[in-house]
Amino acid sequence: MQIIKTNKKFTGLLPLLLFFIISTLFTTKANAQKGLEVQNDTLTKSVLIHPVIKTKEHESLFTREHTYRKQLRLGDQLARDFVVSNIAEDGRPIIYKNDGKQNSDYFSWERKVFAPFDAKVKRINEPNSTNKPGNMNRNERPGLIFFEKENGLKLIYAHVQNIEVGKGDRVKAGQVVAEVGNNGNSRAPHVHVGAWKNKTPLQIQVDLYADQRE
Repeated sequence: MQIIKTNKKFTGLLPLLLFFIISTLFTTKANAQKGLEVQNDTLTKSVLIHPVIKTKEHESLFTREHTYRKQLRLGDQLARDFVVSNIAEDGRPIIYKNDGKQNSDYFSWERKVFAPFDAKVKRINEPNSTNKPGNMNRNERPGLIFFEKENGLKLIYAHVQNIEVGKGDRVKAGQVVAEVGNNGNSRAPHVHVGAWKNKTPLQIQVDLYADQRE
């Protein structure tokens, strides 16, 4: 049997070497962060908006982000859908009661919709029909509100109803502008939100502390 001799000097240095490696891993900054200036819109251009739909104390604002699709219109390329969610008795998050076959089953249905920020209403579109849950009607006119800030940033609400503002009106963040509907390219009550500036789509971020700040 071959006996492997070890260097006693090296063996004594091994614990120190391991300590140095471990301490370095936990105390140095990640190389990926060196030289990176993290500022607003450095990596992803975004817009901060007021919560879209009125919720009750025990409810939550549930949102689904659209996957980026360059071929779509600017208001659809980077968008979010908003609904009201609740908690079932077994702890599951739910967005409707009963069987969900009626618009009135959805917690979002006819809830107040708030303006996203201080802006001017550039255009509105009153819906001419209401969809049944599970069915969309692309041929019917959807409920739309187009907002524009002074810096040229534009934002659209889609699938709203009972619109309370008109073209040319100036709105404040959190002002009631409509109610949640289910019309046009929609299968259930919700609000679609899309934003862009020039030809750049913006990612939607929600200021969940907005009501407290007001």
